[in-house]
Amino acid sequence: MKGKLKVKDVMTTDIIVAEVPGNREDVLRMFGKYEISGMPVVKAGTRKLAGVITRNDLFRNSDEAQLAMIMNDNPVTISPDDDIKKAAKIFYEKRIHGLPVVENGEVVGIVSPSDILRLIERFDGDEVDGYLSPIFVPVYEETPLPVVMKIFRVTDAGALPVLDGEGMLSGIVADGDLFTFSHLDENVVKSEMGIGEDEDVWSWEGIRDVMRLYYETSKIQLPPIPVKEVMVKDVITVFRKTTLSAVAQKMLDNKINQMPVMDEGNEIMGIVCDIDLMKTLI
Repeated sequence: MKGKLKVKDVMTTDIIVAEVPGNREDVLRMFGKYEISGMPVVKAGTRKLAGVITRNDLFRNSDEAQLAMIMNDNPVTISPDDDIKKAAKIFYEKRIHGLPVVENGEVVGIVSPSDILRLIERFDGDEVDGYLSPIFVPVYEETPLPVVMKIFRVTDAGALPVLDGEGMLSGIVADGDLFTFSHLDENVVKSEMGIGEDEDVWSWEGIRDVMRLYYETSKIQLPPIPVKEVMVKDVITVFRKTTLSAVAQKMLDNKINQMPVMDEGNEIMGIVCDIDLMKTLI
């Protein structure tokens, strides 16, 4: 490894933050507007870190309205002068996708696994079959959406490979994909979520990205259609002997953070996530 890179060498400084006091609706709107699933929370008018808010925090506190009661007020953080190996270790062990970078109590940036994936020259000759995710949950393509949603909630999986009747990979579904099919009228959703007609940033695509939150917090049931109706059919996969550098590059090129891993018989043997690749730096 050439030299020692620090967190400040790879972190993003143009960050999106929520403020306390604030409420659930504020967070929902920011998640949709910026297409993110988590962010640091600061004290209003400052950069003083107060906590972190993620989709899962909203799921776990579905009856709370105030951000201060929903957020994680004791999040894992990192210093800009820490070695990137420390960030990689946290991502791998905690299985999280974002770390606030804090200096003197203030948020100065954020670092994610993708920032580290860009250092692909560090992932030398290893093959991906030694880095498979511990969370691997395939589902049958006829599984109804309400069941798929339940699986997401109880497994903490980021994506579920979808198998056909012969056990072969036929697609993949991420939580946001569940809402490419919705029985709710777009205008009704806009009204229910308090979205004004003049807010151009709230395109239907943006609303769909937070639809999981909307369903969860409003207790509306998903239509009982099979997951094959909403899954992504053109799945980007990797072969079990693919090198880590090639896997990392494929994730970055396609802006994804997980891919099914296939064996010599073109059958799925697991899934690999960006955080699994962090192990190579530990």
